[in-house]
Amino acid sequence: MFGPSYEAGCTVCSSIADNLDPNAVHLKARDTTLMLVSRAPLEMLQTYKQRMGWNIDWASTAGNDFNRDLGFTHTDEELKPFLEGEIPPTVKQMAEASGTDPAGYVAEGPGLSAYALSDGVVYRTYVTTARGLEPVMGYYFLLDRTGLGRDEDGALWLRRHDEY
Repeated sequence: MFGPSYEAGCTVCSSIADNLDPNAVHLKARDTTLMLVSRAPLEMLQTYKQRMGWNIDWASTAGNDFNRDLGFTHTDEELKPFLEGEIPPTVKQMAEASGTDPAGYVAEGPGLSAYALSDGVVYRTYVTTARGLEPVMGYYFLLDRTGLGRDEDGALWLRRHDEY
């Protein structure tokens, strides 16, 4: 959501956090902690969190391989074939909106993981990436039920909630 080279959180990821944030209190009631994890410095994350009005916990993994170990951060070598091709306009748009370049933008992959603690051992019990996060994006569920549906035509309409 917020890579080290970003000036602001990813627009799409921010919309996902908008949908997750109000659920944190309900999950907590079920002994479940929901939190965000990004590689940007904690101070930047906290400033952005305040801007967005989120109450969800957010940790920084700056300087370590946590996101890489989970498969949510990609190396220059892994991205080389994509970056040497024609960069899709939406990637350029999202990179610019995040204050980074396309390489910096696509290096950060979205993901959702769940963990369980049992007898002092942490187990990863669920993981999804990219389009697997779509169920969290409640507006798609609602748009899919309207007369026009998503009506995206390849254009990226999504903005941060304070930019509409």
